Amino acid sequence: MIPTNPEAELRALGSLRRQCLFAVTILLVEDSRSASEAIRLYAAESGARVRRADSLHAAGRHLAIYRPNVVIVDLGLPDGSGLALIRHLASASTPIGAIVAMSGHERASWQAEALEAGAAGCLEKPIASLRAFQERILSVLPDAATRRAPEERELALAGRASVGAALADDMRRARSLLGEALPAGDLDTIAYCAQFLGSVGEMLGDADLVAAARGATRPGGPVILAALVERRLGAGRAGVQVA
Repeated sequence: MIPTNPEAELRALGSLRRQCLFAVTILLVEDSRSASEAIRLYAAESGARVRRADSLHAAGRHLAIYRPNVVIVDLGLPDGSGLALIRHLASASTPIGAIVAMSGHERASWQAEALEAGAAGCLEKPIASLRAFQERILSVLPDAATRRAPEERELALAGRASVGAALADDMRRARSLLGEALPAGDLDTIAYCAQFLGSVGEMLGDADLVAAARGATRPGGPVILAALVERRLGAGRAGVQVA
């Protein structure tokens, strides 16, 4: 098909090439839809493309047919630790070097282990800014010296419809899991939900959700966490509010 306005298309392409992560492909291994959507928005603003895997198993399926430039791995996943995936990717016969470990916990508690496993860099949730995201991805790219510097402008996530919709999905998932786990006394599922919701809260700067998730190990904590999820869903029937 012949372009209707080739000059405009060339200008648009030139604008894209000025983005510091132009044409970078990222595999994001993250179980939270809202955290994934936030990173997708950062990547899109930077010129990068993101595929998401929500578990170790899904990541394996992606990597069987797709070799990204960068892999971002959340350390808390539903079917195991992200550290296992990092070790596998870093020690494979054709290793992936541009691996970024990510967690909502204090970096000092996991960074050394992630780097020892083979990560080239670390991201702590919540990601401080668009520039912080760009700097971390650039730091693991072999061609970083030839790329443009990170941008100074900010990207607000609060109020974004796509983030709100993804957060509502995360809340509904957590409600379903907790609704089954609490009556059964399923401590493993309760612990996973607490980790999952804490990660969501860290990514979106939701202090109340983070506090409730961290308190889930205390007596009555799981019930308090489930009640907060229910309130959030009840208050956000037209879309859960971010932060």
